[in-house]
Amino acid sequence: MKLKRSGRVLALGVSLAILPLIAPGVAAAAPALAPIDLGTLPGDQYSEVNAVNDGGVMVGSSTPLDGQIKYHAAKWDAQGRISALPGLGGEQSKATDVNRGGAAVGWALKDATWNQTAVKWAPDGTVTALPYLPGGDHAIANAITDGGVIVGAGRAADGKLHAVRWNPDGTVVDLGGLPGGTYANAEWITPDGRTVAGTASDAAGNNHVVRWNLAGAITDLSPGNPYSTPEDMNDFGVIVGSAELNGNPKPVRWERDGRMTWLEYPESGPAWAKAVNNAGAAAGGGYLVFGTESPAKWNRAGTRTTLSTERGLGYDIDRLGTVVGLEDNIAAKWAADGTRTVLGALPGGTYSVATHIAPNGTIIGVSENENGRTRAVYWPAG
Repeated sequence: MKLKRSGRVLALGVSLAILPLIAPGVAAAAPALAPIDLGTLPGDQYSEVNAVNDGGVMVGSSTPLDGQIKYHAAKWDAQGRISALPGLGGEQSKATDVNRGGAAVGWALKDATWNQTAVKWAPDGTVTALPYLPGGDHAIANAITDGGVIVGAGRAADGKLHAVRWNPDGTVVDLGGLPGGTYANAEWITPDGRTVAGTASDAAGNNHVVRWNLAGAITDLSPGNPYSTPEDMNDFGVIVGSAELNGNPKPVRWERDGRMTWLEYPESGPAWAKAVNNAGAAAGGGYLVFGTESPAKWNRAGTRTTLSTERGLGYDIDRLGTVVGLEDNIAAKWAADGTRTVLGALPGGTYSVATHIAPNGTIIGVSENENGRTRAVYWPAG
């Protein structure tokens, strides 16, 4: 399962102030746990996990301590042991998703130029370059199904970024974008391969949540809305994210039939839905008061439950309604009844966040270490 929240995770980690860990008016916190450092490839100092499958296999990247970020694709087994995924001859690569069989996708550079090539790694690590669109010279792969269907984006002959699907036989399909738009990116695909979701710009340059069906036809899921952003899609094609309302982003769920449902939140400030489970319940958060972003979850009816009045955000929700995220700069977990467990940080670290909870209860995320460097971490199930 792919994680699409890492960019905001790092931004949030910089912006949130360190506040007391006990939040008034919420369920009592269970004892703090400690994350396990997933380490880096030899010579690197930073790491992140972008996806984890149901068996606990994780993929992401490892990065050296350089002035310029240089990603090295990495894979961790269910016991947390790291290995390098081979590239295409250039010095950078990144893994973005892994399926149940252990096949991973992402991108790699072929040479010193910044022309990314979409790639697939077999379970044994063998790398295969995926074809560009005709006339194109750039592509990234974002997600892969268990059947081997891959989606992503690639530059086409018109110079624009088009959404792309690669079939299991390796053929590339141009999914295009919205009329007059300059970019489109296919970010998720349902397990049956029938529904693809992502973003596309309209003729005015505004970002919209879009969906493609099996035939490749695109649908704008927020027509007339100035701006919308997807954050997650469940196995049945239900999408959550945000759309603009009165100048602020507000949490939204897009149903399987395309209906846009506004999730309950105060009108005073921005809010986001970051994840959705297969029951349609969502996790995220927003501003209860000015300058304080608080974690929340929504039930299938769209009713909000505030998980904490302290600063934080919910990043994922499992089938039981357990939410993981952060509170006061430290990773946290909220059980379905609201009981909070502080997940802790690496020794000496002052920031951590839980970004995903797997079906078996394993939690993954990132944490600073004593040197202030961000490392991929996990909390074992149980």
